[in-house]
Amino acid sequence: MSDKITPTLTLAALNKLDGAAEATPFTFGLADKIITFPDPLGLSPAEGESLLADLSGGKRATEIISKWLSAEDAALVIKRLSLRQMLVLIRQASAHYEASLGSLGEGRASTTA
Repeated sequence: MSDKITPTLTLAALNKLDGAAEATPFTFGLADKIITFPDPLGLSPAEGESLLADLSGGKRATEIISKWLSAEDAALVIKRLSLRQMLVLIRQASAHYEASLGSLGEGRASTTA
């Protein structure tokens, strides 16, 4: 007699959970236009992680804006916002995504024996 192994989580259940926790793209109104940051869940895993890492710091604000927004949106944001405003915008986008996806963390969790 063989034991039947029952999985803890199936692909169907994973897809159901994934849809329930779906993040919405971060949007910002500027000059009668809606500026939209990409949805990290709509990107490849590597690109999504790159977006979240960029938003959490380490790069210049203009570099982040130019990389992740459309050319038209990036030009408008860079032209109309001060550096301080761009930094606040990036922090708000990061907080928006962290609210539904969690943060990338800061390395491995510590363990005790």
